[in-house]
Amino acid sequence: MLDLMDIGRQTWSQALRFAVEVTPAPEQPIAWTTDSRVLVETAHHRLREFGDGGGDTPPLLIVAPEVNGSQLADFAPGQSLVAAMLDAGMGRVCVLEWRSATQETKDFDVEQSIDAIEDSLSRLGGGHLLGICQGGWQSAIVAARRPDLVRTLTLAAAPIDFRAGDGVLTALVDATPPAAYAALVALGGGVMRGELLRSGFTNLKFWDRRVVDRWRLWNGLDDAEWMERRHQLGAWYHARKDLPGRAYLRIVQELFRENRLIAGTFAVHGEPVDLSRIEAPLLLVGGARDHITRPEQLFALAEHAGSPVVRQEVVDQGHIGVVVGHSALRDAWPGFAGWLRDRGGPRSAAIA
Repeated sequence: MLDLMDIGRQTWSQALRFAVEVTPAPEQPIAWTTDSRVLVETAHHRLREFGDGGGDTPPLLIVAPEVNGSQLADFAPGQSLVAAMLDAGMGRVCVLEWRSATQETKDFDVEQSIDAIEDSLSRLGGGHLLGICQGGWQSAIVAARRPDLVRTLTLAAAPIDFRAGDGVLTALVDATPPAAYAALVALGGGVMRGELLRSGFTNLKFWDRRVVDRWRLWNGLDDAEWMERRHQLGAWYHARKDLPGRAYLRIVQELFRENRLIAGTFAVHGEPVDLSRIEAPLLLVGGARDHITRPEQLFALAEHAGSPVVRQEVVDQGHIGVVVGHSALRDAWPGFAGWLRDRGGPRSAAIA
């Protein structure tokens, strides 16, 4: 006979643990997984260096997205793009770490981010450039503006043609009046608050995030390894990361709505960006299950760049899984790193 009292106690205990897990926790500092040092620090960004600089390969600069924390590039043990590239023979890896917007930086525009990437590459003497998501279209702009600094260009889950495919983010922008975005920035005192951005991304897959994920949590409470991974993802996803309001509104209007980058009418420092000026060997990595940036949005660059060598790859991952998924980092990225090394030239040929 079932012990109904025992079943009741177990269910009550599980319900209490479930309630704790779904209750927002105080924000925790997000640590980097791999040992690093800061080379440059401003109110807007940090240039962080990993590795001992060994070998004869030019440095690799990873440009993380400005939405959410830059630790995405070095997410967790076994889920670090930084570690995967170091292990694959990239002797010096750097990450451009974006800082949360403040009243000091709320009026920064796209130009300040492009300047930060170009300055970082210059300090490194040029090198391989790898952009993730938003960092991808920013990196494409840099490669077009400063082809002398870029040995190879890799874009992962990055939109270039913002109107291609059936991306849900583009549909959301189309359905939201411009005045609503301006009101959200005003609500944040000139910054686009991270919690509002997170809410928007979460609601792109409302049923999965609000219902299915809760059911998975209930069933996974006794799986310590699964819960640890969930806590790591939650700490990263919920860490405060505000965006400069001026840049955010311009990106929504000129890139998502007007698709100016692919049209050749998106200007940086008053000069239209010409993607045909990209000369570096080009590696484009999309996610088969990416609901935010469809591979078509990324692969469109192959038709517009001037690169003589273009490689297009699709990995069986979602949006962030392209760069943090265990199988992608184990099976795909080491090969990608070898491909880049073969086409990047020796370090001695890097720009001084």
